[in-house]
Amino acid sequence: MSSDLASLRNVALVGHSSAGKTSLLDAMAHALGAGERKGSVTDKTSIGDTEPEEQEKGHTFQLKLVYASKGGTRWNLLDTPGYPEFGADALAAMFACELVLGVANCASPVSYNLRNKLQQAKELGRARAIVVTHVDVENANFEQQVADLQKKIGEECVPYFVPDKSGKGFARVMRATAGEWKKPLFDRVMDACEDEAMLLQYLESEELSDEALKQHMPRAIAKGTLVPILIVNPLTGAGLEEMLAFLRDFGPSPEGSHNKVGGAELAPSANGAFLGVVFNVKSDPHVGKICLARVLRGTLKASDLVGPGRGEKIGGLFHPVGSKGKVNADAVSAGELIAISKVEHLVWGHSFALTGVEPTPVEVPQNPPPQVALALHLKSRNDEQKIGPALAKLASEDPTFHVTHDATTHELVIHGMSDLHLQVMEHRLKRRFGIEITTSLPRIAYKETITKPTDAHHRHKKQSGGRGQFGECFLRLKPAPKDAGIVFVDAVVGGAIPRNLIPAIEKGVRESAALGILTHSQVVDVEVAVYDGKYHDVDSDEASFKRAGQMAFREGFMKAGPVLMEPVMSVEIRVPTEHAGHIFSDLTSHRRGTVHNQESEHDGHVTVIQAHAPLAAMLTYHRDLKSQTAGEGTYTMKPDHYARVPAVEQERIITQVARKHVDED
Repeated sequence: MSSDLASLRNVALVGHSSAGKTSLLDAMAHALGAGERKGSVTDKTSIGDTEPEEQEKGHTFQLKLVYASKGGTRWNLLDTPGYPEFGADALAAMFACELVLGVANCASPVSYNLRNKLQQAKELGRARAIVVTHVDVENANFEQQVADLQKKIGEECVPYFVPDKSGKGFARVMRATAGEWKKPLFDRVMDACEDEAMLLQYLESEELSDEALKQHMPRAIAKGTLVPILIVNPLTGAGLEEMLAFLRDFGPSPEGSHNKVGGAELAPSANGAFLGVVFNVKSDPHVGKICLARVLRGTLKASDLVGPGRGEKIGGLFHPVGSKGKVNADAVSAGELIAISKVEHLVWGHSFALTGVEPTPVEVPQNPPPQVALALHLKSRNDEQKIGPALAKLASEDPTFHVTHDATTHELVIHGMSDLHLQVMEHRLKRRFGIEITTSLPRIAYKETITKPTDAHHRHKKQSGGRGQFGECFLRLKPAPKDAGIVFVDAVVGGAIPRNLIPAIEKGVRESAALGILTHSQVVDVEVAVYDGKYHDVDSDEASFKRAGQMAFREGFMKAGPVLMEPVMSVEIRVPTEHAGHIFSDLTSHRRGTVHNQESEHDGHVTVIQAHAPLAAMLTYHRDLKSQTAGEGTYTMKPDHYARVPAVEQERIITQVARKHVDED
């Protein structure tokens, strides 16, 4: 098994949108024999862009796995979306691989997105390398790109290849072992050397033979003391064969990798009971559910049963080749990446074993919570039965897509990482399930309460021939402790209201509180005591006293200093430090936010701002943050507490709600 592991290269391509990842994948896959014709993003024939949305927009929105085999080396190439809102797939790919290949556009500054992904790879313990593309465009400057990489990612970024020329004249690559980068490259290689004699020899000569490089460079890359910089033009192929040879000779295999399993480190091994972990789930219109899995231990056969109880038979075991199809497999062993079809119980991030064996939990990376929420509205009522299962299927494929039903506003809400993310989900709903929807900003779940005690009274009397309606009650309202809800007290003495009619008053009070008064939002934290009233032997009934309770409560509420309470979010924002001042000012000046902590990360290149801000001011923050930081800012937020809405803002909200209800009527 050792030789099999040594010949396997699992490589994830990450980077900013338009850096050239998918074009690089097409070039690598073609050179490795995966498909007779090289795919093209422009021609919509890419081996990676298989979804209609991807072909339409020319961007990758889903993780793609392409298997290839050439010259005794087997390759699993994972292409990932460049847009940060689809970062869950990039994180999954980095988790599944030993080498993370960052793709940088030589004609642009190193993006925050690339920096962030390579930092995630480092935290996962994955080896890293960088491929520079677009070296042949007019404003490309390779030396400047290297300086930017070292500044933003680290001094461990050192060229292994250099171009014969930056710009239009670029035609081929040369090894950096004979120029100005030789010593920095050798130093980084020897930083990982554990052979003292070799270290002493290098300190004296400052030279390394090709044999010494081949011996020590893989360890330097695996340990992260060296992040080699490579160069490829995916369109012309310049530098491609050299890069593939480099990855074959120096890239890490699963042989020395580890995963955290059950609190311990587990190295891939063919021995022992089979254990796998699902790192991606997708749906194919012809095959159905497909799970991409990494084999951590043992062997999985196509005839095996997996899962608890009586287990499920695997529908298919194969190596995906992107849009070119698949290579069926009879069995796969530790270290391999594989696709499994039609096993319904498998879900993203879960470990699994053969039937009869309890799987050991595998530690998987945690995805950030969704940033954007939209209320979903069906265009056709005929889809009411279909929408639930359809959304559940989409959510099972994407751990950053969530669906909730807001019990307060009674809205079905979809949550994602951006407007684009939710637009893609909307397209999939229509294409795969035939469901058309519209969306809107979700209603904010305001709450209403009072600030001072008061008394209230209402007499309900109605006579229209025959038996009438009569009920009269006196209420005393006062603020209740936080989170008390509605506290109802029976303080009637002397039989002013019969005991059997008191619950009707309480029911009327609670129904009025649930419906709300200022903005049709729930009333909370009010103590209501009924202390007096009158009744009629013939005309009084439960309905009459329920109505009296409703109206008395509404009257008392409006006299008791009513206020609106709004949800306040705990917000954490990560931005390039050069944007931090503007973001801070925007939060405090325009969003009623309060900043309570600010710190630096990544050698001062990133600023983290922690703040509280009302949800009403943050509903479209993802758009503003993207605009203010050139797409490089990210944030997370979660509910923290409720706070009083300022008087001016409260008046505006009440007017807005009243106008909305007039329009609806």
